[in-house]
Amino acid sequence: MRNQIITKEFLSAMLKSLTKDYRVVAPVRNGKVLEFMGISGDTEIVMNDEIPYKSAKDCFFPQVEKLLTFKDGEVAANINAEKTIIFGMKPCDAEALRVLREVFLAGQYQDPFFQSHFENTLIIAVGCVREKPGCFCAERGIDKSFTDFCDILLNDEGGEEYTVVYLSEKGMDLLGRFEETKHILPPPERKAAETAPEVKKVELNQELDETAYFDIIDWGKATEICQGCGICTFICPTCHCFDLKDVSMQGATDRFRCWDSCMYPKFTLHASGHNPRASTKERYRQRVLHKYLYVPQNFGCTACTGCGRCIRSCPAGMSIRKVVEEVMEVQP
Repeated sequence: MRNQIITKEFLSAMLKSLTKDYRVVAPVRNGKVLEFMGISGDTEIVMNDEIPYKSAKDCFFPQVEKLLTFKDGEVAANINAEKTIIFGMKPCDAEALRVLREVFLAGQYQDPFFQSHFENTLIIAVGCVREKPGCFCAERGIDKSFTDFCDILLNDEGGEEYTVVYLSEKGMDLLGRFEETKHILPPPERKAAETAPEVKKVELNQELDETAYFDIIDWGKATEICQGCGICTFICPTCHCFDLKDVSMQGATDRFRCWDSCMYPKFTLHASGHNPRASTKERYRQRVLHKYLYVPQNFGCTACTGCGRCIRSCPAGMSIRKVVEEVMEVQP
């Protein structure tokens, strides 16, 4: 790894110039909301310590994506991801992408659509200066100022400059195109293990029979204020539930993958009419156990990076952090 300094003014101009060859996604003010959006030459990119309302998850796992087309007895796959540069991912979001990569690309089945997006994307992450309201990334063992799951890591030095850390040849080659990014600092080696805070992660006991968790927590009380809106799942950087929809038109049928939510009543509704998770408490229990028990069992990582979005955006003021702490306190 090698360190440099780059000014925010130059970086903004550089990103806009790259829109000629790439889809460039960056934090942009959309009314009162800060969002990851595709930029053009006249877009004002936000380069402060704010965290966007949603992560850049849909650059890899789009909210609506056409997967296949069936026509005249033939099937065509829609695997043609654009070359993309994402600027502004926070360490919690980069680590969430690491989780999604395990889910979609590890194990017996690999998702070629996710893989195409992942392989065609260059990530420029930006470390957080301050912890945001609702954030608990440190409890997840994540350093708010560092991640190695990106191509370039920037850290705000205050004022109008970033420190640059290269984490891939792809990232080094990108900035190497520009004369202004010459090396001007000593090249200290910085490893993730040296910067990660010494904290105990909030984990559920993977050796415990999962059915025990159905009884040791009063899930009805834990969810008595839940509105069932599903916003926590849609803005979560690791949630990946989806449904498939077929649309037929003019002799062809397109199959789309669309985001879904385990918090919706019809998510587990069977064709018979039976619903194994008919109540809010059952659906929320599944959400918590999926993130903190089932994904760790299946993939070796927890599907929560402590970004705090679900806490900040819940209209009822629920906190998955507090629920998991309660589970830990009363487990046998």
